[in-house]
Amino acid sequence: MTQPTGHTSLAQVRARWRRFLLNRRAIAKLAACPPSELRRMAHDVGLDERDLHSPCCSHPGPAELMPQRLQQLGLDPAFVKHALPTTYRDLERVCAHCKSWRRCARDLSNDDVQAGMDGYCLNATTIDALIVDRPISRRA
Repeated sequence: MTQPTGHTSLAQVRARWRRFLLNRRAIAKLAACPPSELRRMAHDVGLDERDLHSPCCSHPGPAELMPQRLQQLGLDPAFVKHALPTTYRDLERVCAHCKSWRRCARDLSNDDVQAGMDGYCLNATTIDALIVDRPISRRA
């Protein structure tokens, strides 16, 4: 295994720091909400109230890896997020709880997106359904 360069290490530290700050801000915003508002928000997005307190993620899965996986499989993450917001949030939530994010990052960097789909990706079934339901573009 190769050692990361100084530039790569610095970029990783910066990315972790950004995630940490975003998580802290999200926690602070939730803490400021009254209980009735938390219940309403949880209901609106189809989550349990407890799940609202654990969307924070210490790894790049939901923000970077999951969209990259969709892209490598021929799906536009921005389109999925816009057209199917509930499904996209569910993909993010499941990805946030995944313990195989390092393996996922390694497979995606090696352009081996199928390794996760056949093995460890907890979103594989949902992503497969998105691929099957994808409209076929017509060529002139």
